[in-house]
Amino acid sequence: MKPFALAILFSPTAHYGRCRRRSTAISLLPRLLSGPMIKKEELTIRSTSSFCHTRFEVSARDTGAKWVNIRLPPASHVTDDVLAASGTSKSLQHHGDGTNSIPSETGESQSVPESVLQYQRQLRKVKAADRACNTDVNAKDHLSVVYQDDHILVVDKPSGILCVPGINKNRSLLDLAFEEFGKTDDNFSRENMVVHRLDMDTSGLVIFARSRAAMTRLHESFRGRTETKKSYEALVLGKLDIDAWLDSACVAVGGEECGSQLPLTSENIGGGQIDLPLQRDHRHPPFMRVATPESSLEAKKAVKDLNTAGFRKLVAKKPKSSTTQFIILSHELWKDHPVTRVELIPITGRTHQLRVHLAALGHPILGDPCYGWCGEAHPNGGFTDQVILEASPTCASFDLRKMAEESVGRECRTLCLHAKKISIRHPISGQEMTFEAPPSF
Repeated sequence: MKPFALAILFSPTAHYGRCRRRSTAISLLPRLLSGPMIKKEELTIRSTSSFCHTRFEVSARDTGAKWVNIRLPPASHVTDDVLAASGTSKSLQHHGDGTNSIPSETGESQSVPESVLQYQRQLRKVKAADRACNTDVNAKDHLSVVYQDDHILVVDKPSGILCVPGINKNRSLLDLAFEEFGKTDDNFSRENMVVHRLDMDTSGLVIFARSRAAMTRLHESFRGRTETKKSYEALVLGKLDIDAWLDSACVAVGGEECGSQLPLTSENIGGGQIDLPLQRDHRHPPFMRVATPESSLEAKKAVKDLNTAGFRKLVAKKPKSSTTQFIILSHELWKDHPVTRVELIPITGRTHQLRVHLAALGHPILGDPCYGWCGEAHPNGGFTDQVILEASPTCASFDLRKMAEESVGRECRTLCLHAKKISIRHPISGQEMTFEAPPSF
């Protein structure tokens, strides 16, 4: 086995109380889940700060590939008393000064006034509604069949059309699939074909059932995530460089050498696992955010206030564990803007999971109207700008986010997230089947 290094760092974040950072600490986004098993003889570097901390572990696998694991510390590390003493309500404000501030290329903080944010969010809603209502969804332009038999249909969904009808009953991919391939059984309705779905702006592979037996078995496979595997490809803003994360960890503990010293190649460019729990964002419904002890407490209080106001059926749902693995494929330029091409493997399947997790690393997906620049949801996946700046050594700058968004508008570019590969066990024959479709970006 080749040398293996591990660095564990403890430092505060804006979401875990007001603590002063020690000079040796580095605040990096949450702790990591997986990676190689740690043995006693393996190197461990530790730096601690106050009672509230975020843990970040960096490891190099025996294959030579660099791998980071990111997660939040256990909620039990932060008590209600600590949250109250740290001024939770203030730390959870969308922005302390009513603006969205991220550093520019020069390192100076730039901000977007709250009035501009509100205008941009409303504009995005109008544009999304217009696309859903006014797009001429037809089989010739939008129904690309990858595979079909008597029991399943696999199609490559384009970005910008609904997978299933929304609340306004707009025409969708499901309508096309049912009209062309769904009338094999008089008792099998259009809705029976749905076994999973993609967001409107996400492109890629979608599987529909064509028989009741197939529908039942596919529902079991997708819900249990036992016989299905999916991977996505995305372009994220900025240069997501694992070496930079490794270097930051080493600098934080006094410049000691750690991690893999191999040069970056297509084989060892790096990747990692993100284990950040998600919850509905009560400040920006119906979107999602990373769940912290503070956000969970505030969500409970918001539901309690609504119950008092007469909305008695509302309940505060517990955060759900959410895990995403990512592999860096390449560093590129899109319209002269630095981007990183990544492969994403969702271990769990939460709403907007991939989009929130990448935004929480400071690298939102290119063209994301919700979690990107001036998006409808909470920026940075729910973390404050201060946390992102301290946590991510490669965080996409304000200038890059703004200019890339302008280019997205000029190019009419939609979300650069594509479901490129899906593997299933055929619901009837039991045969292992894998389908692939390349992204358009």
